[in-house]
Amino acid sequence: MGDKEVESAGNKKICLTSLGCPKNLVDSEVMLGILKKSGFAIVTEEEKADILIVNTCGFIGDAKKESIDAILKLAEYKKSGPSKTLIVAGCLTQRYKEELLSSLPEVDFFIGTGEYQRIAEIIRNGREKKVYADFPAFIHDYTFPRLLSTPAHYAYVKIAEGCRNFCSYCVIPEIRGNFRSRTVESIVREVEGLGESGVKEVNLVAQDTTSYGADKGKNELISLLRRLKDISAVQWIRLLYLYPGSITDELIEEIGGEKKICKYMDMPIQHINTRLLKKMNRHYTRKDVTALINRIRKKISNAVIRTSLIVGFPGETGGEFKELLSFVKDMSFDRLGVFEYSREEGTPACGMRPQVREEVKAERFKKIMEAQKRISLDKNRALIGYKVRVLVDGKGGKGDGTGKGKGDEFICGRHEGQAPEVDGVTYVRKGRALPGDMMDAVITDAKEYDIFGIPSL
Repeated sequence: MGDKEVESAGNKKICLTSLGCPKNLVDSEVMLGILKKSGFAIVTEEEKADILIVNTCGFIGDAKKESIDAILKLAEYKKSGPSKTLIVAGCLTQRYKEELLSSLPEVDFFIGTGEYQRIAEIIRNGREKKVYADFPAFIHDYTFPRLLSTPAHYAYVKIAEGCRNFCSYCVIPEIRGNFRSRTVESIVREVEGLGESGVKEVNLVAQDTTSYGADKGKNELISLLRRLKDISAVQWIRLLYLYPGSITDELIEEIGGEKKICKYMDMPIQHINTRLLKKMNRHYTRKDVTALINRIRKKISNAVIRTSLIVGFPGETGGEFKELLSFVKDMSFDRLGVFEYSREEGTPACGMRPQVREEVKAERFKKIMEAQKRISLDKNRALIGYKVRVLVDGKGGKGDGTGKGKGDEFICGRHEGQAPEVDGVTYVRKGRALPGDMMDAVITDAKEYDIFGIPSL
């Protein structure tokens, strides 16, 4: 790019709003890195920006509503002056580009999930059309700049894009394209750079992390882990979004036997009734899931298992829900999230009958979460008296919410069984440490999701 172009870009301020999952956040960080390298100024105040970008989520109904609300909010800023440019990127654009083009004339550009790497080019030269959303085939590599929006000591690293599982309720293959993996060398180079910049915790993400490398004819996840654990600056490696039907004994042993890999198994089972799992096009049974959980707990004594569930899937009977609820209680998952089934057009499940009423979904959601709250409290209380290693995120305010330690300053951090943003945290009273520091703490109290401790002497 010539000097005049850089100077022109430098006069433009950009504010980006990122919605949805960590995988989407990585795309946002790559866009910010490209824009900064291209000479644009990055700001956090929407009212100060010349160019407003929202990287949207379009996975389920609630996410779509959040994305539309954000677009309409940002569109209000265009009324304050003609220089405002509004860009809608990401999943919502990829899925609904034609509908958005006709219904949102205030948007200047729509950029899909496979075109975000062209963000600076489109801003500078894209006036001949408004929509850039061909079928996604791109995945970035380590040569692309990133501007982290997470705290400086942890980051998400996308190791693959797209999906090949074709669950009957899911639109990800349509939105994100075919499953495609980055090379081991590209990921290692990126993580080395992150480590040099101060990142201590790397969270590996993909739509299906366990399929990494399968599109190239060979599963390479374990090979990748063995390369990443040799990067000295990185202290924790966390695997997110493991497909239950693809978790092998070799992977379990690798996680259990390597100090740097967090003993954290994030494996969305979605349901436990075998009939419903088949309707969901999930390639395992209740028997498979039960055996897998038992193997994990046998081979990794301190394993933390997180799962996600769907309640109200089409045709889910009262008895099948009770089976799921009973399984949750029996298995005592350490972490658990629940989604009410969202009917997504274009998916096989959309046309399935009967559809479960919304009020029934809400009641089932409530019952699962009530059960999990009790389980989570018991799990956290079992940690009282034990020492845990904590990665410090920052200060946690005063008082721990239990009536104890009022007036004391707390450090807020996480032990290896607490993933950023989705799990509870660890508060350490009277601790002295900076964000990114590692410290030992003895747990003294617990609530449903958070635990509390003091520095270990």
